[in-house]
Amino acid sequence: MKKIILPISALFVVGLSHGQTLNLSTNENYVYSKTYLDYSGASASKTAETVQYFDGLGRAKQVVNVKASPTGKDVVSHIEYDGFGRQVDSWLPAPMNTLNGGIQAGVKSSATTYYGDNFAFGHSNLEASPLDRVLSRVQPGTDWQAHPVTFNYDANVDGEVKKFTATFNYTTFESKLSLSPSYGTARLYKNTVTDEDGNTTTEYKNGRGQVLMVRKAISATENADTYYVYNDYDQLAYVIPR
Repeated sequence: MKKIILPISALFVVGLSHGQTLNLSTNENYVYSKTYLDYSGASASKTAETVQYFDGLGRAKQVVNVKASPTGKDVVSHIEYDGFGRQVDSWLPAPMNTLNGGIQAGVKSSATTYYGDNFAFGHSNLEASPLDRVLSRVQPGTDWQAHPVTFNYDANVDGEVKKFTATFNYTTFESKLSLSPSYGTARLYKNTVTDEDGNTTTEYKNGRGQVLMVRKAISATENADTYYVYNDYDQLAYVIPR
C-alpha cells in the first residue's frame, strides 16, 4: 500500500509547487505542460510553459503561454462557443499583463487593441444542421471581411465526371485501364471551394470517400481536371490530368 501512496503524494507536492510559482488559477480546471528546450545534464535553463483552461463541460476556453512574448508577458488565446457549443470564432493570441499562467480577463478587447483591428478573429458560418458543415470562413482582419472562403455541397449530374476503371492481375502483374460511361446523376459527392480571390476548386468523391476527380476552374469556359483511378484492390493506380 505504501508503494502506491508515496508516488501519488509526491505528485501533489509537485503540483502545489508549480501552482505557487506560476500563480495558476486553482479554482479553474486546467492542464499545465512544461517543455524543456535545453538540458546541460543537470538542469534546464530554457523551458516553454503552457496552461490550458477548461470549462465545466471539458471544453478548452483559454490557452496561456507563460511569458512567451519578447517582453515577458503571457501570450493568451481566447476560445469561445456559440449557443450550440460550436467554436465559430478563432481569436488571435494577444500578450497580456503577466500573471505567470493565471487565467486572464478581457482577452478579446486586448487582442483588438494589440492588433489595431476590430476583427482580430476568424469567423466560420456553419450549416444549420447536425452536420455542422462550414458554409463560409473569413480570415482575421478587416481587409478580409469582404473576401470569404465559401463552401458548397452538392451532387454530380449525369455526364459531369468520366468513369475510369482500373484492374490489376497479381498473377501476371498486368494493369489495365478502361473508360466506361460517365457517372449517373447524384452518384458522387460534389464539394466546391471558392477562395478569397474567387477561384473555384471542385472535388468529386464516391461513397467510400475516395477522391475521383478534382476540377479547377481556369476561366468561365475552361477547366483543368485531374482524375484519380483506383484498381479493384482500392489502390490508387492512375492519376490522369485532362
